[in-house]
Amino acid sequence: MFMREMNQPVSRRDMLLRLSAATSFVGAGGLGSVATGWADEGDDVPDKSRLHHDGKVKSVIFYYCQGGPSQAHTFDPPSYVEDEKLHPFKFTKSGQSGIEICDLFPNLQTVADDLCLIRGGYGAKASHGAAGNYMFRGSNDLGASIGAWVLYGLGTGNPALPGHVCVKGKLPGDDWLGNGGRLRGGDGVLTAGGLPSQLQALVVNDMTDPIPNVKSFYGSQQAQWLEALKQVNGRHAERRLRPADLVARNEVFDTAFRMQTAAPEAFDVSKESADKTIRKRYGLDAKETRTTGAKCLLARRLVERGVRFITIPASNTPMKSGGLNGAWDTHTYKQSIEGIPTLCQSCDLPLTGLIQDLKERGLFDQTLIVWGGEMGRGDSGHLNHNPNSFTWWLAGGGVKGGHVHGASDDKSSSAVEDTVHMRDFHSTILWLAGLDHTKLEFQGKKLDSRCRVIQEVIA
Repeated sequence: MFMREMNQPVSRRDMLLRLSAATSFVGAGGLGSVATGWADEGDDVPDKSRLHHDGKVKSVIFYYCQGGPSQAHTFDPPSYVEDEKLHPFKFTKSGQSGIEICDLFPNLQTVADDLCLIRGGYGAKASHGAAGNYMFRGSNDLGASIGAWVLYGLGTGNPALPGHVCVKGKLPGDDWLGNGGRLRGGDGVLTAGGLPSQLQALVVNDMTDPIPNVKSFYGSQQAQWLEALKQVNGRHAERRLRPADLVARNEVFDTAFRMQTAAPEAFDVSKESADKTIRKRYGLDAKETRTTGAKCLLARRLVERGVRFITIPASNTPMKSGGLNGAWDTHTYKQSIEGIPTLCQSCDLPLTGLIQDLKERGLFDQTLIVWGGEMGRGDSGHLNHNPNSFTWWLAGGGVKGGHVHGASDDKSSSAVEDTVHMRDFHSTILWLAGLDHTKLEFQGKKLDSRCRVIQEVIA
């Protein structure tokens, strides 16, 4: 069917089938102004009329430590441990602020004064699937992910690109990482829920082919088909009082057509990765960091081009004596002692490079970087699931750098001071973007009224 000669007429059905290949990749970037009143093309500045107050954040990059990182081995050192052999990693007071950061993050220690640590996290779920789902979607009855809410609130920054993206996969030849990252609870945790479906994330699974079917096989004639289809659908819609689904579908085709030009350039990191400074900054030459570095570089490119929310799930990494860990789900002594060092190594330099790159390009204040997982770790060695204590950090986006908010107990097992519920991260991220969760709504539904903005972390 797709081999029909280009000069032969095509039916409306055939035209739709041909165009469907171009729209199969449209996730959050589709449907434009139908539901969201998105900004003009090329303008990544949110429409002020959409905002509830002045906010700095235009984009969010979430490095998702899937599995639940041990706060006691990373950013929240316990003052009392029952078994020293289960806590062999030292912490150093870093930067002028003196924030204690594990020595497994030597590069992040150099940007400690840009980090805002939240050590009093609680309110997660105890199993991975439920915890992952709750971490992304638990703040609202609509079941929409935080990325979908950010995109809905701000509107697109670039109608030619998806506004909500998740980057998984590995670079070709990378046999150091065990996988390309995963979402606990499945890709559905990034759904739009009850919000318009175009707000869900575009999930990249293959870094060599990030958006399948993006290339048009029909050249300039595709634009003619689109125009003809728009006219036919327009007449049909007028006779039926402009049904929203049909109008939206027209805009999906338009968006897909624009993406065929914009997306390949945006997702192609090859030109930049040839630069020696970029390669060093993101760790693109070392096996331990090359894939994560490329993902962080891609995230920066997407932020530059107006993408609102990018999630990078952590990958499984190898252990010294062989085998792979379960990413940050470090249940055993071996996984903890041998796995945590490589997990830290895989993201330490790339995230530091990302911070430095955003600052040099004047994008740091308008980009919020988030590091954290769906739960913390508990028991004497911090090997088991713990929904009652976890640590996240934020950087950029108008948060206080060199700041620590909240505290856990002496064993780093329970949040006890200035505690922050998991759902509070959603309302705080939205607030930093100029959106008030008590006012942001869709068809009369809002975020959970119990959400609280963590005002103490805002600069």
